Amino acid sequence: MTADSAGPADGAAAPKRRNRVRRVTSEELVQAAIKVIAREGVAAATTRKIAQEAGVPLGTVHYWFSDKNDLFEDVIREVVDNLEKAVAGRDLSPTGTSADLRAALHAAWAQTAEDDPGAQLAMYELTALAVRTPAMRGLARMQYASYRGLVARALELAVPGLDDRREALLAELISATFDGLCLAWLADPEGTHPLDVLDLLAELLGHALPGGPTDGDGARYRDGPGEGLHHG
Repeated sequence: MTADSAGPADGAAAPKRRNRVRRVTSEELVQAAIKVIAREGVAAATTRKIAQEAGVPLGTVHYWFSDKNDLFEDVIREVVDNLEKAVAGRDLSPTGTSADLRAALHAAWAQTAEDDPGAQLAMYELTALAVRTPAMRGLARMQYASYRGLVARALELAVPGLDDRREALLAELISATFDGLCLAWLADPEGTHPLDVLDLLAELLGHALPGGPTDGDGARYRDGPGEGLHHG
């Protein structure tokens, strides 16, 4: 049979084969990747397994993403976006007090507590892998820059009026504390008290807010960074 005579038969069969392949979006592949990572860990999350989880051919993954790192980048963005939506969805009526900061921290923790522990642990695996792999280090930087940006936006919502530098420092402190608290909770849930810790953090950070408490001598924290106490 010549190529020309085989052509029509192949052409007639091709649509049927294509129709058996479910159309899939990049968002569905990200969700499939999250499931595989949560269940088996980052190292085991091959593009083949992700394609199988999504129920599509391997080539579909490579159609949407240039490589696995590209897909993992979207996984990180999805996790951060979900956390941001949870915080933004809370009814916060900002008055610039530690109570608003406490409410924002509780909202973020509620989202964390609802997540699959396997998926949370996988994020730490992903961070470790990215830090150890030169080509992926930018991914880890993007991940933690996203966390700091998320906290900064929550601060703008909960505690308006902070100067930019103080807001950035508070965002760095809160994100680092939150990150460590989450890992401690995953490792030792019985010995970790997240909401109590976050309440204490909000109380302590009340000193860094505009109009925050003063010490016994009437000293008040300046809004500028690195300046300690200012006696007015």
